[in-house]
Amino acid sequence: MRALLLLAAGAVIGGGVAFALPRPLLAQPASASQTAAPARPSSATKELFRAELPDLPGKQLVVVPLRFLPANGPKAPAHQHPGSVFVYVTKGEARLGIAGQAAQLVAAGQGFFEPVGAIHDVSESASPTETATGIAFMIVPDGAPLVKMVPAGRAGR
Repeated sequence: MRALLLLAAGAVIGGGVAFALPRPLLAQPASASQTAAPARPSSATKELFRAELPDLPGKQLVVVPLRFLPANGPKAPAHQHPGSVFVYVTKGEARLGIAGQAAQLVAAGQGFFEPVGAIHDVSESASPTETATGIAFMIVPDGAPLVKMVPAGRAGR
């Protein structure tokens, strides 16, 4: 887990989009009761991990479980995060996208990077009937909410 956190932190700080990673067993996938809403962190989302980042004063690493609803279900609203986010898909295949770029299919064992300030406007399972799960590694300024909704007119799709 330590190596994966370092790899994820490196991806968040150094950049990169949708690359494959080994499939270690990270954590149990989120239960429906933990993440009943479309894949986006909220105040109701259970945090798996939170720690101050001594080398980035005023920032924290926050790790949360994600559940991507089937593609034919309700759509997650467009949103932003106050810092960079790395999503690691743990089960199934997710369709993820940020405004201004084509959505990407991200399979279990692969990752997706959201730069700070990007509008995350596609977040769903690639399957029309099955959910997918993942884990988000977020760099968050102290005291900032994990997610901010974006008005429909600014969503980009």
